[in-house]
Amino acid sequence: MSSGSREEAQRERARKSWELAVLDGPSDEVLAALRRVLRVKRFELPRVAASLPGVVRRGARVDLAPLEAALAAAGVRCALRRTPSA
Repeated sequence: MSSGSREEAQRERARKSWELAVLDGPSDEVLAALRRVLRVKRFELPRVAASLPGVVRRGARVDLAPLEAALAAAGVRCALRRTPSA
């Protein structure tokens, strides 16, 4: 990663320029994938389940893209998109 790319990623992290949205509802399979991929703790699952479908993470595209790919590989419908306020 070049110096410019690192700086851009840092700006995106600070501004939370991108968001990872889960498009599926809170099924057992979706929650298991979120727990595995995003390392959601058991005690956090009710809060996360209540927010689905919806945004599960915000940050830099470079950080969220691998999570999107892992969730998609687990069969979770998700989307990586620009944060509306960014």
